[in-house]
Amino acid sequence: MPQKLGDEQRTRISGVWLPLAVIAASCLCLWKVCRVCSIEVHPKCVTVVYDRRRKTIFATSVDRERKRGELSRTRYYSPLYYLSALFMLSNHSLIMVPPSSFYGTFTLPKSVLSPPGEAVECSIKNIQASDGAVDMVLTIRYVIPFDQLERYLAAVGPQPPNEAIAMAAAHVARVRCVDFSIGILISLSRREAVFIQVYREHLATKLMSEIAVRLTDLKIENVELLEGF
Repeated sequence: MPQKLGDEQRTRISGVWLPLAVIAASCLCLWKVCRVCSIEVHPKCVTVVYDRRRKTIFATSVDRERKRGELSRTRYYSPLYYLSALFMLSNHSLIMVPPSSFYGTFTLPKSVLSPPGEAVECSIKNIQASDGAVDMVLTIRYVIPFDQLERYLAAVGPQPPNEAIAMAAAHVARVRCVDFSIGILISLSRREAVFIQVYREHLATKLMSEIAVRLTDLKIENVELLEGF
């Protein structure tokens, strides 16, 4: 009888400690996975986790600050997304990256998501006008609308848009300047009155339609007549 009671007691103790050991081991594994799969986010930056194969957004470090559903996501990884969202709720300075080479990250200044946005300085050489040629220096301010991040990723890739913006600005300048004389482009007052609005509207349309970037401000810093004209 005493031996039977001892066996029952050991069974009860095992029944209590075994689940606790399993829970502890699971928590330890989860903690290690979170440490390996998480990266730190700078307060002034936004980090985007994306699917390399499909060029779609998995999560961003500003999801908690945005309205639910503001950035649509494909449903095939929704369990991973909700796990990541739960993780980020308790770790505001970290973002979770799934442990797979199929996922990557890129970082942009947080200011790109809201006006006045970020600035890009563009220097465009040898722009042909109707009666000569000029060099032009511009400062372009832009934002990337949060709900357009997937379009931006597909168009530009996991990198800042500076090069794409500069190329678009140069293309529009070469298309538009051929319709204007050197006198209009060189004169600040005439340029502001006649040229700048046409150029701004064309560039704004091109940026939004091709790379999902919204133009917020445009300033022509300098226009210089090329020698020989």
